[in-house]
Amino acid sequence: MTGTGKSDVYYDPYDVDINADPYPTFRRLRDDAPIYHNERHDIWALSRHADVERGLVDWQTLSNSRSDILDIIKAAKAGMPLPTGVILFEDPPLHTMHRSLMSRVFTPRRMNALEGEVRDFCAKCLDPFVGGETFDFSLDLGIEMPMKVIGMLLGIPDSAQPAVRDKADAILRTEPGKPMKVKQEEIANGAMFAEYVDWRAKHPSDDLMTVLLNAEFEDETGELRARGRRLLRSVRRRDQR
Repeated sequence: MTGTGKSDVYYDPYDVDINADPYPTFRRLRDDAPIYHNERHDIWALSRHADVERGLVDWQTLSNSRSDILDIIKAAKAGMPLPTGVILFEDPPLHTMHRSLMSRVFTPRRMNALEGEVRDFCAKCLDPFVGGETFDFSLDLGIEMPMKVIGMLLGIPDSAQPAVRDKADAILRTEPGKPMKVKQEEIANGAMFAEYVDWRAKHPSDDLMTVLLNAEFEDETGELRARGRRLLRSVRRRDQR
């Protein structure tokens, strides 16, 4: 990897002014401090593509087992336990096993089948702004579309989607310039989906939830497992706590 070098460049992921226009800072990091250490927050940052590309596959050195979110990483480093079975918090071989399962479910055919519905939804969202001078991409489309697509995939009714989206957003919400407040019981908590998982297990359909519930795979011990039954047990355990 390229060296850290000596530089007065400063990067702070919580800095409101930097986040408003991060690109000049990113350029300075690449040019002057490609391996950057922020002593205040005790974090490291790689900014050059070649370094990032190498780091992404070097899980023995740069483990992902403490999450992919800075504040959760720091909480885990301080001793907060993380839930198991979360693909974003895993290294190989567990990550490889779960990613292989996902690749069997999120197939190009299944994703392409949603294109017409997604396009139609976007058109309905944007039609009211035809002829207007401006619209807010984030508020008028960006907030709505991801949850709509997730609802299509998992079979979550339209009426329930705003509540699911708002709860997930509240967990990740931060105050400007401050770290995210990390609560162990909220980390990757799937309790909000328990009702939908239970209902779909009893009423199979052709949606992604049904495919996940019935997908079988060989786990790290060589045992044949059913992902859906494992997921249901995990959700119920959290509800009971």
